[in-house]
Amino acid sequence: MFKAMLRGLLAHKLRLVLSALAIVLGTMFMSGAFIAGDTISQGFSSLFSTINSELDVQVTGKSDVSNEQSSVVTATVPQRVADEVATVDGVADSTPQVASDGARVVGKDGKVIASAGPPRFGVGWTGEDGLLELREGAGPSGPDEVALSANLAEKAGVGLHDQVQIITLQPAKTFTVAGIFGYEGGRDSLAGEMTVAFTMPVAQELMLGKLGEYTSVDVTAASGVGDTELKQRIQDKIGQEYEVRTNKEATEAADDGIQSFVSILKTGLTVFAVIALIVAIFLIFNTFSILVAQRTRELALYRSFGASKQQVVRSVLAESAFLGLVAAIVGLIVGCGIGWLGKQGLEALSNTDLPVSGIVVRPYVIIVTLLVGVLVTVISALVPALRASRVPPIAAMRDAAVPDKPLRRLTVAGLIVLAAGVAFLVLRLTKVWKDPLWLVLGGGALLVFIGVIMLAPALSRPVTRAIGAIFGRGVPARLGTRNTGRNPRRTALTAAALMIGVTLATAGGVFASSAKAGLTDVFTTDMKAQLIVQTDFNAGPTAGFDPALQQQIRAIPGVRTAVALKADAGRVGGQTAQVIAGDPVASAEIFTLTAASGEIRPLTAGEVILDDGTGKRLNATAGSTVEIATARGGPSQQKVVAVLEPSSTWPGPLLSEADAAGFTSPNAQAAYVQVASDDQVEAVRTQLEEMFKDNKEVTVVDQSQLLGTVTSFLDIILVILNIMLGLAIIVALLGVVNTLLLSIYERTRELGLIRAIGLSRGSTARMITVESILISVFGALLGMVVGVGLGVAAVKIFGGDYLKLTIPWGYLIATLVLAVVAGVLAAILPAIRASRLNVLEAIAYE
Repeated sequence: MFKAMLRGLLAHKLRLVLSALAIVLGTMFMSGAFIAGDTISQGFSSLFSTINSELDVQVTGKSDVSNEQSSVVTATVPQRVADEVATVDGVADSTPQVASDGARVVGKDGKVIASAGPPRFGVGWTGEDGLLELREGAGPSGPDEVALSANLAEKAGVGLHDQVQIITLQPAKTFTVAGIFGYEGGRDSLAGEMTVAFTMPVAQELMLGKLGEYTSVDVTAASGVGDTELKQRIQDKIGQEYEVRTNKEATEAADDGIQSFVSILKTGLTVFAVIALIVAIFLIFNTFSILVAQRTRELALYRSFGASKQQVVRSVLAESAFLGLVAAIVGLIVGCGIGWLGKQGLEALSNTDLPVSGIVVRPYVIIVTLLVGVLVTVISALVPALRASRVPPIAAMRDAAVPDKPLRRLTVAGLIVLAAGVAFLVLRLTKVWKDPLWLVLGGGALLVFIGVIMLAPALSRPVTRAIGAIFGRGVPARLGTRNTGRNPRRTALTAAALMIGVTLATAGGVFASSAKAGLTDVFTTDMKAQLIVQTDFNAGPTAGFDPALQQQIRAIPGVRTAVALKADAGRVGGQTAQVIAGDPVASAEIFTLTAASGEIRPLTAGEVILDDGTGKRLNATAGSTVEIATARGGPSQQKVVAVLEPSSTWPGPLLSEADAAGFTSPNAQAAYVQVASDDQVEAVRTQLEEMFKDNKEVTVVDQSQLLGTVTSFLDIILVILNIMLGLAIIVALLGVVNTLLLSIYERTRELGLIRAIGLSRGSTARMITVESILISVFGALLGMVVGVGLGVAAVKIFGGDYLKLTIPWGYLIATLVLAVVAGVLAAILPAIRASRLNVLEAIAYE
């Protein structure tokens, strides 16, 4: 049987190659995700180990507020504690450091040097060490001097002794470039960071906002003193108010941030892999079903020679396992290329070289990839293998055709499963069953999806017949339509491959379009500001402008009112949340805020106005007390002055200006300006642009421009969904091509006969093209119907002002057109093969 299995593979190698490509795609993305993630992870781990190589123990401040999105240090170590650390027994050397994100350099072109993610550090100069090395000039020695990292100097277009403007917590100041430095190994940057080195007092003032404070104290242990022992001695000396870490712990803490990025990268690529593998299951199942049906005589012959049912099953499964193994190996090889491209892409984005040569391929990646490839193919081929073993040898020898089973049981089962899925969603829509949401929504969607797939065979004939009418009454169109309906199970399985991607893309399209429509309504009805002074998106967490400019904005002729707002990460009632500071009365007017409890009025220190969500979470009303911690201010008890009614425009608790002193930055991030009349908007905008012309990180936009910025993330989601759709179409194309090619083998004699009675080559090609288009459009229609249904259900379930049900008809039409194009492309190879069959040889074919 083993030899027979090998001969079977060799005999059908061309028919199996397209199925193998589906496995290659899935394992390629999966292994690529793991390899890219592991390579990047090891690169950064090595990098952080290098950065911390000069220390044994590190002392930092503790913050009550965690903000993983920012590299700005808000919890500091005072000079007193740094001095105490230096006196601890076992400390050979201690070096206080200042290093915090937020030093933005203005380039020669007058624009701030932007960053696509890596921090823009401002540090206190402590001289050269084992990591940092001067390349030109010297370190800063006066308050008006700086040294720049080599990559920053290059991007800014400045050299030694040039003047450069730098923006920090304070507005732009001019400095002289005293030196340019790099890092060991000839690197211009560490993972793309851009660093400005000030004298220590200037760094403290500009980066931390006060003198005598440090971001860390790096400690070297005396000979014979272990880092764990020294850590405990320092902790005992300075108390639990500060964080003390060993070298290993400090490296792991620094590495935690990049691991979240790596996790997102892995998850994203793995999603594509899962989609490709699910689609591959349908494709392989269909392929082996057709091959087993075509080889019924061959398999029956094995049975007549003494092969058992189990041997027949094992033979078919062995073929599938071999196919999966070969495809997985190819996928792993291509995945190595994806991993390498991922590393190269990150290095290009961050303008640095990760300290890891080549790529990292860990043993688990090889094992998992090969296992997945083999298991997916074996599982997909299991049912066809069992089906083949159940055909009696004599019956198979008499008739090679396996009759198609009635669809009644499958249709009834599909209706039951579909009804169960709809019931899940209805229970959530009517709020009879609320939690867990993932189970209700996810379970309902999965059951609906499975139910439709089970119903697809029953739907295929009437739907393809209706679509086929569009092609007219010509012979090729009628033959193509009838051929599509000949085997409804095969048509349904082939179409299901396309249905998966279209369902995901359509459901996401409905949700994204509804979110856009909802946000548009919110902006046009609940937000009264026609103009907004906003900080550029990539300017950094400390960018902005002096909130005192609010009064100057209000003084502009034509301005009815304006409010400058600060926002920062805080901790409210034990949970991380966004906190805001600004004029409550002006905010209420511009954002249409009303109080459900208490009164909206100006705030003094220790007072807060809670948004509706926070008020409900804390069960707070006017007069209650809640604990709120800010980034630099620590926790404090705040008296609730008011709790707001539900609002679609207001995101969090509103603090007083006095309490906003504890925010990461003293700057306001945005000012919302309400103009008295629409005909004055342009004049006011001109005045605002003049007022902020010297601020390199601020832009004046109108309401529609702000809306475009807010909804841009939805466009990114749509791009991702379209990539999913494209992937599904590629794999589905393989499925359609494979099915048509196999059916041509199956129908060789039939094709020869219809050619013999007068069907031309061109008509034969058109017939195959009609079949391909019908299968593709059928799959797309199923996916669109299910996707729209699930998208509508999701919009209704999540509800809220930010969602207004909208069906993206243009997107649906484009998807349908794409399905037609895909059908035409998929038909090219099968149509060529069918039209070129030798008529006499085809008639004699068995």
